[in-house]
Amino acid sequence: MDLDYDFMISDLPTVLAGLPKTLILTFWSMLFAIAMAVVFGGLILSRVPILKQSVIIINTFIKGVPLTVQLLFCYYAVPYVAKGCNGFLGYQYNPRHIPYFAAAVFALAANFGAYITDVVVSSMRAVDRGQYEAADAVGMNKFQGITHLIIPQAAVISIPSMTNYFIWLLKGTALASIVNVVEMLTTAKISAADGYQYLEAYIDAAVIYWAVCAGIEFMMGRFEHHIGFFMRQPESRVRPISS
Repeated sequence: MDLDYDFMISDLPTVLAGLPKTLILTFWSMLFAIAMAVVFGGLILSRVPILKQSVIIINTFIKGVPLTVQLLFCYYAVPYVAKGCNGFLGYQYNPRHIPYFAAAVFALAANFGAYITDVVVSSMRAVDRGQYEAADAVGMNKFQGITHLIIPQAAVISIPSMTNYFIWLLKGTALASIVNVVEMLTTAKISAADGYQYLEAYIDAAVIYWAVCAGIEFMMGRFEHHIGFFMRQPESRVRPISS
């Protein structure tokens, strides 16, 4: 079997048309995942044992259940939630227009939020304890020290891990097709259905995924380089004595 290169070239714009839906799904999922991770991370770092242990148990459960199972659970659970909200704040439940996109966002955010929680906790703990003492020395209270000194440094430390999870989330959106969300991979599958040229369409999708992920990694690397200047060690100004 030979590849149909003409179809690959002509089908590329069609597959590319599904990219905005993938990026939107990735953006909202990452946004809610970070919000969840900040809350859970703060509870883990708190000195309240029952809250800390409860969050750890929830995180362990989420990380122990496959993403596909979580997507299917949300797929079947969202209609019940939507039906229960019928009439609330003017919301009208329509069983023909079930918000499956919201189900995908919720499942992806919960799954990746559990992992990003570990990034938040480890990044906060990676900040040198001397920074807390420095904040106290200049007259900052605990809240000011954390918000103005500790969190900015922890955010810079977390950039490489956050970038990796964002890329993994972008690729993970391909699983959203099992809950009726038409993203880029589903678009490629539909476009290849007439001529059964699935391999060509999937190659197009793979190339687009690769290009987008490489671009994100490059931009985030440059971003980290520019904003993380204060984290880098200064170069030694002492020159060795030449013979």
